[in-house]
Amino acid sequence: MTWLDRYFFKPSFLQKTLAFLLLPFSFLYMVIAILNTKFKKEITFNLPIISIGNLTLGGNGKTPICKAIATEFEGCFIILRGYKRQSKGLIIVKHKDEILCDIKKSGDEAMEYALTKHISGVIVSEDRVKGIQKAIELGAKIILLDDAFSKFHIKKFNVLLQSKEKPFFDFTLPSGAYRLPKSFTKKADFIAKENEDFVRYSHVKENQKAILISSIAKPFRLYEHFIKARACYFFADHYTFKKEELEKLLKKHNCDTLMLTFKDYVKVKDFGFKTELIHLDIVLKDSFKQVLQDYIDQFNKKEENATTLNPR
Repeated sequence: MTWLDRYFFKPSFLQKTLAFLLLPFSFLYMVIAILNTKFKKEITFNLPIISIGNLTLGGNGKTPICKAIATEFEGCFIILRGYKRQSKGLIIVKHKDEILCDIKKSGDEAMEYALTKHISGVIVSEDRVKGIQKAIELGAKIILLDDAFSKFHIKKFNVLLQSKEKPFFDFTLPSGAYRLPKSFTKKADFIAKENEDFVRYSHVKENQKAILISSIAKPFRLYEHFIKARACYFFADHYTFKKEELEKLLKKHNCDTLMLTFKDYVKVKDFGFKTELIHLDIVLKDSFKQVLQDYIDQFNKKEENATTLNPR
């Protein structure tokens, strides 16, 4: 675990002491976070909008969950902020089978979605409302919002992910890992619990000529694969790799292959290195899929009723 992982999930005595010392700042953060969810008029759209989010810091599986849902339903567009992208505003990353920008403009997560075949469209936009409007214009049938739980001004179906790894303290940042107060759980339409509503699988072939590199949140999730590579290196979440630094690491260990997740692969795929992918897959339980289907069916029934009332 990194220092931050230990601080939030398995703190030492000194880290616990620090967390309590920072409580006044957590209270201020909590007040600001709550105010940011208020005073906006709710906006309704006439198609299914599903938000996949979490109350704590990243690493709970939003990206693979979104990909798994997009596999189940046709015409899914994914809208996300595009964290750490080198661009601003609304950008269409993918429409149908065409990728329309590079990773610098999209960000790593958006490009991972774009390279997934069964996803119809990917849009990055700080303003989710504008992103939704553009997706509708492009023919979206279902919209998935990656990490938009706090956008309560958008009428949507809120899926809140609950990982099996829970923060040590129930505090908001910086004393705890919560981005919103834990009490906001009640605002979720469905709480998806790991190993109950979805199952996470991770697998990769052993390769002792490979070094494992990771820039994902909670890299300790890859613990079972550490022994499958000759060496492991961990970088900050969303880190931008440089070809020269990876060449040095490979040379240092006399290796010729990078072992990495798909999220990291999209950032190094043009460097020319041999790669061994760590597959992070999510399988949705039937009960979870049925909850989503019931929500989507509500819109289908509305369309059918509208057609009946207004025949051509």
